[in-house]
Amino acid sequence: MSDQPSNKPTNKTSIHNLDDLRQRIDAVDDQIFELIYQRARLAGQVGEFKQDQKNAPFYVPSREAKIIRRLLDRNQHLSEKSHESHIPDEAIHGIYREIIGSCLALEHPMTIAFLGPEGTFTHTAATRQFGTSPNYLSCGNLAQVFDAVEAGRATYGVVPVENAFEGAVTHTMDLFADDDRDVLVCAEVQLSIHHHLFSYAEKLEDIKVVISHPQPLAQCRNWLQAHLPHAEQMEVASTVYAAEMIERAKSENPNNSIGHSAAAIGGYTIVDRSDLPLVQKNIEDFHDNTTRFLVIGKHDSPPSGEDKTALVLSIQDRAGALNDVLASFAKRKVGLSRIESRPSKKRLWEYVFLIDVQGHRDEKNVAEALEEITAFEGISVKLLGSYPVSRML
Repeated sequence: MSDQPSNKPTNKTSIHNLDDLRQRIDAVDDQIFELIYQRARLAGQVGEFKQDQKNAPFYVPSREAKIIRRLLDRNQHLSEKSHESHIPDEAIHGIYREIIGSCLALEHPMTIAFLGPEGTFTHTAATRQFGTSPNYLSCGNLAQVFDAVEAGRATYGVVPVENAFEGAVTHTMDLFADDDRDVLVCAEVQLSIHHHLFSYAEKLEDIKVVISHPQPLAQCRNWLQAHLPHAEQMEVASTVYAAEMIERAKSENPNNSIGHSAAAIGGYTIVDRSDLPLVQKNIEDFHDNTTRFLVIGKHDSPPSGEDKTALVLSIQDRAGALNDVLASFAKRKVGLSRIESRPSKKRLWEYVFLIDVQGHRDEKNVAEALEEITAFEGISVKLLGSYPVSRML
């Protein structure tokens, strides 16, 4: 055995170094805490300033979008500059979403309406946008979300508008197209969607019916055809309601066939809200599955530098009418990211068009195009508002 002293630190030295690191972390935490309170005080001053301005909204999505974009860009720059581990963009977004939401709640309490119950993808999208500080109002259907905002029971509402693979949520489209609806779009949320299968059944062969919202059923169509081809599919109002329905059936009557032979499709949040076992993870047909949600309120958003404008067009049935509209944007090099047609529900075979324009309504080219198409004979324009483009995390 060698008599040379070992270079390996003793346990005492290691403990001393660990204690020192922990003390330094505590000091940093204290600094962060003081800075959060400093930010809250400044936010409170902003709120006092807005109170002196009539009709000035407390929630300004364009301002928040600029903050988040700047921080994500800085995160990317620091990760490229440093050889240390990278903090995920989603973590940065989550941290600052809670900070911003908490400060905003100090300025003005908010109630957010969403398609419930808690744990649905719409609820997740709402908390992604506003954090956990606001009051949340669960609604039984999408029309109730619009009703809550229009009646002032909710400050804002969150509604699904389209899926990257299944297309538009037609009920939402119809609500936006309704002339009697008085809401504006002020923000968007993009949410990565993963669907899981939940059931008390011991094996897939025992599952006789699959219950979920129509969108998850459609987004898992290929998986269901391959693994549960003989199972009946039942549509319900939400993914969480599907899980609760099965759980309730088993609880009320242990011999109920639905409780033992049914499965629900939904998000992972069902694990926290039900004792329904998770049978299979990630059964969506496309694993980059994404759904876009819109935030509705009584105002839209000022320019953020990267925006969209949403429109509903009613066009009389004349040759070239839609082409005239498209040409107004094209000649000004204004892009259209989406165009959907829906029945007007006023006359047979009459349609309205829902269009997403790339750019803010206050931008010169966009404003000129809107002015031109508004003047066209037989074309009615309903401006749904401008809002900042969200980043996919």
